[in-house]
Amino acid sequence: MDRERVERVLVAAAVGNAVVCLLKLAGGALSGSVALLADGSDSLLNVLSASLAYRFRREARRPPDREHPYGHALVETYGSLLILVLMVATFSFVGFMAFDRLVHGIEERVLPIGVIFAMVSLVLNLTVSVSLRVYGRGSSIAVTESRHVSLDVVEGAVTLAGVALGSAFSALYDVAAAFVLLALVAFFVAQTLRQLEAEITAASPPREVVARIESALREVKRVTGYHNLRVRRAGEGVFADVHLVVERGLSVEEAHRISDEVESRVKRALEGIPVDIVVHVEPEGDE
Repeated sequence: MDRERVERVLVAAAVGNAVVCLLKLAGGALSGSVALLADGSDSLLNVLSASLAYRFRREARRPPDREHPYGHALVETYGSLLILVLMVATFSFVGFMAFDRLVHGIEERVLPIGVIFAMVSLVLNLTVSVSLRVYGRGSSIAVTESRHVSLDVVEGAVTLAGVALGSAFSALYDVAAAFVLLALVAFFVAQTLRQLEAEITAASPPREVVARIESALREVKRVTGYHNLRVRRAGEGVFADVHLVVERGLSVEEAHRISDEVESRVKRALEGIPVDIVVHVEPEGDE
């Protein structure tokens, strides 16, 4: 049910972004607003990125196979990086467009019709952002999309201010708004890269997750200790391995039962988080 919910909201985000994109580009063309054209270019990128998010989200949920024995969770991370590459490429063009307008002359004012397009686009962006944040919980790529569209809400507010001032006073405000958008996108890219770094470098999950695993290990009878516990993140799930110390003299069957119980307890402790744990059992005194 959660998977279907996330996929539905990603599709809805793509449709919403397509409508916003058309509104901004049309408004920019009719009013002569470079800020609306820049914002519209970003919305066009949102359409592409939401489509990529949908595709990679489905790919990441596939079960392990011969070529991917650990599953496909990191496909979402790859998709997030691809979205960032598209953002950098798109806004390099937008930056060139704004700089060219600044160097080669600015229109006296932006036509007032641009204000209407900017206001409607802002409301739609806010709706898409809230939907992704509420219904996309548990998916790293949906969270990335939510942050991206949340940035669009801020961009929409900046665009509205630039277009309004540009229509009332001077189009210079409109061009200035376009450069503010570029700075916001650069900040978003840097922030998202820091988030994805933990997954790319196989960093540990939050300390709370590790503590819950350790608590589950201590609850199993005839387990006297553990060591070499390693936990890493992979998309929305975690992979773990541990050396479990048990009482001496246990049969292979008993040791196997304890190992199974450890796996069950850890999965219950991390309910809602996909877990893959490998347990190595060794007798007390040999660790």
